[in-house]
Amino acid sequence: METMGYESRPEGLHVQPAPPPRRPSRAWRVFKWLMVLGLMGICIVSVLANMIFFGGLTGAQARRTQVIETHVRGPSGLTAAAKVAVLSVEDIIVGGDWSGSAGWIISQLDHAAQDDKVRVILLDVNSPGGSITACDLIHNKIKRLRERDVQVVAFTRGIAASGAYYVIAGADRIISQPTTITGSIGVIISTFNVQGLFEKIGVEPIVFKSGERKDMLSPYRPVDEDERSVLQEITDEMFERFRDVVMEGRDLSEEQMEEVSDGSVFTASQALRLGLIDQVGYFEDAVELAEHLSGPRTQVVRYSRPPSLAQVLFASTETPLSRLEKSLSVLGETLQPGFYYLWPGP
Repeated sequence: METMGYESRPEGLHVQPAPPPRRPSRAWRVFKWLMVLGLMGICIVSVLANMIFFGGLTGAQARRTQVIETHVRGPSGLTAAAKVAVLSVEDIIVGGDWSGSAGWIISQLDHAAQDDKVRVILLDVNSPGGSITACDLIHNKIKRLRERDVQVVAFTRGIAASGAYYVIAGADRIISQPTTITGSIGVIISTFNVQGLFEKIGVEPIVFKSGERKDMLSPYRPVDEDERSVLQEITDEMFERFRDVVMEGRDLSEEQMEEVSDGSVFTASQALRLGLIDQVGYFEDAVELAEHLSGPRTQVVRYSRPPSLAQVLFASTETPLSRLEKSLSVLGETLQPGFYYLWPGP
């Protein structure tokens, strides 16, 4: 007899229950968690990299105009009666009030001008010069500071040539490291001519211009004699300005000026003999002189840029991004056509 609602099973037949689900092995669970943690790590690194890259790009312009002070020696805070501000003048000097290496130098000078305690500015120089306009802007800033009774001491390291010397020519004292190369008083403008190359490869440039001389120094054609005359006249005028700045700043005679103004570079000992510098020495000598000129209870501070996000995260004063940014900025500026107070170097 069958019972309603139940199926009959053959006698002696036993149904095995389904086995419980098999748990993953310990090794698999560890591997899975490592994969999750690895993906999370990649995401975090990606976010940080984007923050560093875009933060570096957007904050670079702001950092060019911001200056922070680092205490070097002497009394600090309210106990200091005066300050010596150490400013860096480095690399090829290009740009303007708000851009390039010139913008950073001008920001430092402006910061010093706003501090009533700054009695002496110590320029720490290592530069081959730069564009005429950039060097002249800085020279003018220094001249105005000296008119406000702020004394200027310049210390030159490896190179203080051409426009870098133009910048410091009006300093109260110039001290050069024994291995300094300086001088190169003069103007340079240069271009190149690719006409022959283009003819060989079958490229013909097409230029539309409003005037006969609109494309002077174009690399697509030679420079004619009339253009050479025009450009030489401008070069000579800019050169006379350089000569006047050096003669006034160093109190040189015409004869002395003739001896140093053919574009030659000089060693520190030669520059001392020629009247271009006041002393051969080291940075410590320059600091001691600046402290002496400033008076008692003088604090020595060095100006620097605020660190970028990348520098904070990686505890580094310079990152690959900042090096690339600096290199591209200088390259972009120096590739622009123009007249330069610049030593091209060996």
